[in-house]
Amino acid sequence: MNNPPLFSGINKKPKAPAAIVMICAAAVMALSISCKKKETPPKADFYYVKYNVSSSTVQTGGKLDVNIADVNDNKTYTINTRTTWEVTVGPVSKNFMATLRVNKAGSPSSTLKLYGQIHVSRNNEPFVLKKNDGSDSPRNTLAMDFLVGE
Repeated sequence: MNNPPLFSGINKKPKAPAAIVMICAAAVMALSISCKKKETPPKADFYYVKYNVSSSTVQTGGKLDVNIADVNDNKTYTINTRTTWEVTVGPVSKNFMATLRVNKAGSPSSTLKLYGQIHVSRNNEPFVLKKNDGSDSPRNTLAMDFLVGE
């Protein structure tokens, strides 16, 4: 008497048709491809440059010639001594050479002290001091440069 085993079908799994397996695999691949983010190229940074000049002296009525690098060229301004002056230029690109030159107009002074600063803002962030010349030694000229993006 050959009786079949009592538990002969317990470990047998039903076989899925090959077509269903292929369709599921294709669906998973399609979803994984379509869910990838499209990469956009990074936007170029833009910068603004702020120049500050101030001076002190015992003499009144003096003038300073201030020359700065602007977006397209250099600009010269004439300002009074014993004042604080500021101008912002931009937008400029990375590797823009920010240049600040200050010269005493007229006859030299033995008591003139000049102070200069260059600040940079990137992508509308707050301005950051990049270059500072705060010497207390009397002088009639000041010169400073800063390469934007450093």
